[in-house]
Amino acid sequence: MHGSARVDLNDLGSILGWLAAQWWVWVIVGVVVLLILVVWLMPAAKVKPSEQYSTDDREANEIALGFLQIVNQPSGPWNDPTAPALTANEKKQLVEMWGVPDREQWLAGIERLVNGRRRRDLWVSCLSIRSELAQRLGRVPRSKEWIAAIVEAGGDKRDARGFVAAIEGVEAQVRKLVGKDIVTPDVYVRTLDAYALGQAVALATWGVALGYAEVPEARALIRRINEEGRPGFTSWADFGLSYIVGRVMHWSDGTIGEKTFDRFGDGWSDFKAAATAKRNGPWASLPWRIG
Repeated sequence: MHGSARVDLNDLGSILGWLAAQWWVWVIVGVVVLLILVVWLMPAAKVKPSEQYSTDDREANEIALGFLQIVNQPSGPWNDPTAPALTANEKKQLVEMWGVPDREQWLAGIERLVNGRRRRDLWVSCLSIRSELAQRLGRVPRSKEWIAAIVEAGGDKRDARGFVAAIEGVEAQVRKLVGKDIVTPDVYVRTLDAYALGQAVALATWGVALGYAEVPEARALIRRINEEGRPGFTSWADFGLSYIVGRVMHWSDGTIGEKTFDRFGDGWSDFKAAATAKRNGPWASLPWRIG
């Protein structure tokens, strides 16, 4: 007879006896609870830089611009310009994915990222309107204010609503996951350029691994990427938010659904690590403005 059939639901002793007999269930429950407690109590992993390269000078600050893309690959420690973790198969995949079979195409790829920055004119226009409105108001514009400004500038109201909802929705998810102490309420997306700029820095290091350049040339390229791109942002948090939102918008083509962030916004955890001092995150110690 099945165990549950022997339980007298009117007899507390019978019920307790049956529960006690199901020891295997309690073992499974106990293991699950233990795992949850361990994960909850275990300190988050620290960011590990390479001991061969600096972590606190100008060169470290410049390569840190590519942190999110470098660790997402992953191609090695964030401060290592040689991308030492790339395997032969990963190098082959990078060549195919990025269309960089030789040095010339590699340099052209970096140029496209730095100059084109994966921009879409409509998105750039709407974000510029938001930035200008914020300067006039002295605060982040509300959704209705931003939409009204886009329409006033000649934009379609329906398209404006969709774009504003997409940007603000992803912003909210990043702020919630990374933390309001990092992505403070006054930090908002004014440009999506960070995604391409972070990729450009990473691509510069991958060129060293692919044999297209030596470290000094890669460093020079990374410096130029910083000089051209960094003035468009005010802080590491500003840059990180732009990178994550830019990545989500790029790969979703601006169509944000329930699962979109889960698919394309996974870089938020690296963003949080980079900006957390206790985890040895470089963005938490390196100044945004380079002297």
